Amino acid sequence: MSKKTQINLKIERAKEEDLPKLVDLYLRAYKGLEEYAYTHPKDVKSYLKWLWNRDKEGIFLAKVDGKIVGFGAGDANWFSRREGKRVGAIHEIVVDPEYQGHGVGTALMNTILEYFKKKGLDTAELWVGDENYKAINFYKKFGFQESGRYNYWIRMIKKLQ
Repeated sequence: MSKKTQINLKIERAKEEDLPKLVDLYLRAYKGLEEYAYTHPKDVKSYLKWLWNRDKEGIFLAKVDGKIVGFGAGDANWFSRREGKRVGAIHEIVVDPEYQGHGVGTALMNTILEYFKKKGLDTAELWVGDENYKAINFYKKFGFQESGRYNYWIRMIKKLQ
């Protein structure tokens, strides 16, 4: 798909029965970034279930003509030890490689940030692999700033107004 192709994008809340459909998408999206990801389908399935149990309302699907092309997992129940309070944690923004560059990630991020604001949160945080430059630059576009490191992970935060 060319970068200029218009897509009919719809963001909706995930349902539990959608989770198995996200395993292959997750594995495709993390191709080349395996050091930051689960690489076995059973592990991905368990991780998705963990995300669901953390915050059922915070998982969103991006669909184009009914096909799931991305998902985002936000967690409005996360207690950040570094912030000393509950914050909105962004655990995943996953976009099918064929649909990257079409605004899918942006739509998912905006939806999750709005969800956090509706939950009364004033800070969002995430962790990103230190060599995942594409994701780091994506997060910086939204105003996330580096706020610490642990091993090969960079912590980024954003104040929500």
